[in-house]
Amino acid sequence: MSFKFSARTILELGKELISSDEVAIYELIKNAIDASSPSVELHANVQLLNSDYNDAISQIQQEGNSLFEVKDFIRSKLIDAESGDSHVLLEGLEIAAAKEDFLDTLTSLYERLNYIEIRDTGHGMSLNDLSDVFLRIGTNSRRMENLKGARNLGDKGIGRLSAMRLGDRLRVKTSRNNDTNWNLLSIDWTLFSRDDDVDADTILIEPAVGDKKDNAEQHGTTIRVSALLADWDLPRFADILQGRIARLIDPFVGGGANRLIVARYNGKRIQLPSIPEPLLREAHAVCHVDFSMDGHTPVIEGEVDYRYRHRRTRINARGPEVYSATKEPIKRRAKRGHAAFNLVPVSPSAFRKLGDFSCDIYWYNRRVVDAIQGLTTKASETRDAISNWSGGPMLYRYGFRILPYGEPKDDWLLIDEIAFTQRGFKLNRQQVIGRVLVDTPHQDLREQTNREGLVASETFNALQRILIWVLHTEMRSFINEVDDIEFVERRAVEHDTKAISNAIKRVDVALDLLRSQVGETALAEMDNLSKSTRELATYSQNLLTRIDAVTEEADEERGKFVYLAGIGLMTEFIFHELERAVSYTIDVIARGAIQDATIDSLRDQLTTLHRRIAMFDELTTEKRQRKSTFDFVELLSDILKNHSREFERHKIDVQLERPQRPLKINAVRGMVIQILENLIVNAAYWLKEQKNFEWNFKPRVNIAVDADERSLSFEDNGPGVAVDRTERIFQPFITSKPPGLGRGLGLYIARDLAEYHGWKLYMDSETRRIRKGRSNMFVLQMR
Repeated sequence: MSFKFSARTILELGKELISSDEVAIYELIKNAIDASSPSVELHANVQLLNSDYNDAISQIQQEGNSLFEVKDFIRSKLIDAESGDSHVLLEGLEIAAAKEDFLDTLTSLYERLNYIEIRDTGHGMSLNDLSDVFLRIGTNSRRMENLKGARNLGDKGIGRLSAMRLGDRLRVKTSRNNDTNWNLLSIDWTLFSRDDDVDADTILIEPAVGDKKDNAEQHGTTIRVSALLADWDLPRFADILQGRIARLIDPFVGGGANRLIVARYNGKRIQLPSIPEPLLREAHAVCHVDFSMDGHTPVIEGEVDYRYRHRRTRINARGPEVYSATKEPIKRRAKRGHAAFNLVPVSPSAFRKLGDFSCDIYWYNRRVVDAIQGLTTKASETRDAISNWSGGPMLYRYGFRILPYGEPKDDWLLIDEIAFTQRGFKLNRQQVIGRVLVDTPHQDLREQTNREGLVASETFNALQRILIWVLHTEMRSFINEVDDIEFVERRAVEHDTKAISNAIKRVDVALDLLRSQVGETALAEMDNLSKSTRELATYSQNLLTRIDAVTEEADEERGKFVYLAGIGLMTEFIFHELERAVSYTIDVIARGAIQDATIDSLRDQLTTLHRRIAMFDELTTEKRQRKSTFDFVELLSDILKNHSREFERHKIDVQLERPQRPLKINAVRGMVIQILENLIVNAAYWLKEQKNFEWNFKPRVNIAVDADERSLSFEDNGPGVAVDRTERIFQPFITSKPPGLGRGLGLYIARDLAEYHGWKLYMDSETRRIRKGRSNMFVLQMR
């Protein structure tokens, strides 16, 4: 026994699976392209609309209506009453005297004179091909060719079934080079719509040998779809051709669609538009990015050119930076704060399968658009031109579109979702025209059978994550940055204040749970731990209260904003460590492995955190911006000790080269602490990412203080920063973390606080410091 399927299953795979007439036409065009045809002719021959034909049938069947009245109705509905086909139709009806003859004649002539035809000059099909390939549903001939390196647009073997969505009759006329005759195939799709459970193999369809060819070298295929099921008037046909079909061939290539497709309606040529070059030239911002693999290392390179503001920036990420930027945040139930998301990295194999691709994004600020010389005469026309092509980046494989990406209802890169929920609403899909060009083969990026997107896969996820990072972290952030973002630091402080308050509550609950689980023998220890933690919480609550008070006064002093934003970041780091330590202890208890050493470890970690928060508690007092004289190296040593457990946990080797004599500086102590903290946190993050990327990596930090030069050199052996981005990373909101999880304020705050003292904080880009074009050393010059 084997599977059997009813005849109506064929309809499910064609008429009812294909979502629209445009997709059906596109499938037939793709088949012609896969047959190696240099161009495709698309003809619509329509004399009587389907709705008018159905109305005429109803009138014939109604009692009391004369055939003369029906003929008069049909004559009034003819699209071109003077055409030869219209004369044939009317003359045929004239000689039909009886109602039944009239009905049969009308049906026959409607099917013969109204059709959509796709003609190609590809390799064509033999009689055996019609039997063994065309009539075989799900044939794998194209798939096998693709596996061998071919670039066929389809590989499922069901695209031809899309013809049944357009009409009930299909006629194929085809021939290969050197065949003597044309090969013919006719299908009546209504035979497959019967309600009884007739098996598909009981409906016989036989290819036949047709007329002799005029030239043995003629080859190609003509597919005619008749008994049309929809109204195909000129406006609808032109709208489909100039809308969705025009986008199926890369519209960024001028004239590309017209070179491939010759479309006619009743003999009249329909031009397929491309995106006007003047419209692209007038985009307010343009982003181009390329993804490639350098051996086993993923690389993202590109540029954002904010033409409207005459500013541009490079995009350059590789290795660990790419893995960090493309991590997918998966929300965890009943978790908050840092534990609320599980960051899932893209696998190396997904990047390899994806292969090289490029992306072009054109952004328009609709509020400031103007007339475009040679294209529009006023701003409203320009906005209409933008609307005609906007909707987000469209996805193309081998230069041909994969639906529905970039459609009005498809937000595959979360452009609108993020625009509506975060600052930066102006970068939404109605402002964006774009394309993504991939050459990834079908086996790694497979289309859904209904042609409504790609099948979910790790390769598709890798493509999405890269583009989401480019769009939101690089392009959106750069536009916002250049536009002089207002109250950046105030919003950061508000965010951190809320985050820290929530963290305090969670830690308090966790410690109560811990006390209930350790038993009576450890109650005394737990009382001490609780007291210590509550003191820490009190410190932070007082700190936040003072931040709130100062924020109210900070409108006139931008420096205070930066200062307070830095405190917020540092406090968040500390509570992240506190949450991690308490959560680990609870997990140990749950496994029944509680020991004195566990409590001792937690106590030691709390002591360290006490020292860290006490170090900058003084920063929030009224004297916080008063300078004092102190030893820079002693302060640096204290800060490094406070991070010692983190260094041990991640096996980061830290070497401090001390000067021969003390380095006394006159500065705001709290601000110096923030500068050093942010450098350490930045280095630790990227060293951990590099270790995840390179299994035998040994993380290292080298710090050197030169008392004579009054400078600090802070170097790590992580992935580094591309030389052309060594200034960009000091701008706000520049981060290589997944969108929404990295705020990109740490280095911005550090530099701003250095400049407050008249110092310089920069990345050393001297040739001797560069590793593969990437700088790994920060320099703080305190002169």
